[in-house]
Order: sequence, then C-alpha cells, then structure tokens
Amino acid sequence: MRKVALQMYVTLDGVMEAPQNWSFSFWGDALERYAFDRLLAADALLLGRATYQEFVAAWPARANNPFADRMNNLPKFVVSKTLEQPTAWKAPRSTLLSDELDEVAGQLEQRK
Repeated sequence: MRKVALQMYVTLDGVMEAPQNWSFSFWGDALERYAFDRLLAADALLLGRATYQEFVAAWPARANNPFADRMNNLPKFVVSKTLEQPTAWKAPRSTLLSDELDEVAGQLEQRK
C-alpha cells in the first residue's frame, strides 16, 4: 500500500494561505534540503485546484534545476469539483480527481 504524505506551510497560529507573503524570510539551506528530500521521496503530487493552477503557471518555466525538474516530471493528481480539465503541464499527464478527499486518498493508496 502506498503512503499519502502531507507537506504544508503553516504558521504557529494556523495561517495556511499565501505562504509567499510570510514564509520566504524563514527559508534557508536546511528547509531547502528538507523540501527537496520530501520531493525526491514522492512518486506523485496530490494538489488542490488552486495550488495546481498556481504551480502550473510557475514551475514549467523553471526548468534546468533539480527541484524544478522533479516537480515538472512527477505525475500530478488534482482534486477539484469545479475544474473540468487541468491545464496541461509537462509529461506525465495530470489526472483530475473529483471525489471527496478522503476517498481520493484511499484510491491513491491502492494504486501502484
């Protein structure tokens, strides 16, 4: 069975939105290594619609570095009830999942 792991930026007081507005001042070598190690351990990305749309607008243009190349080449699963078709990202393809998140996680754990 596969593991579904969560990596999220969140402040101590529970703010989870707009990490670009508050998290960059805390970025350093240790956090960069941690994020890259987590990305290397992943065999796919599970993203919500808003995050997917932000990522697909940014990451494909950031080629030729190990982190961006890994982001661009992993399969993506997009969880959304409002998105009809994910915007094209580099191969492998992005798969739209429209079930409830707990059902999606169970389905992904069973995939090989």
